Amino acid sequence: AMSATIKPAKLDADQLYEQTVKSLPAAERLKLATRILSDIPPHSVVDYSEEWTKEDLRDFSRSSWAHIDRALEEGDDQTG
Repeated sequence: AMSATIKPAKLDADQLYEQTVKSLPAAERLKLATRILSDIPPHSVVDYSEEWTKEDLRDFSRSSWAHIDRALEEGDDQTG
C-alpha cells in the first residue's frame, strides 16, 4: 500500500495573514514580524543602487529649485 503525501496548499502573504496571522494576539504578531524581519538579509530587498533614476533626478531638481526660491525670497526680505 502506498501512502499518499498531502501537500499543503501554497498560500500567498495576504492569504496567510488573513487566515492565520490576523487572529493572533498583538504580542504574537509582533514576535512573528520581528522574526520575519530578522530572517531577511539586509541587501535582499532594498535596492542600494548608486544609479539615479529619472524620478530621483526630478525630485532632486524640484527640491533644489524650491530651496533656491526660498533662499532668494529670504535674501529679498533681508535687503528691503
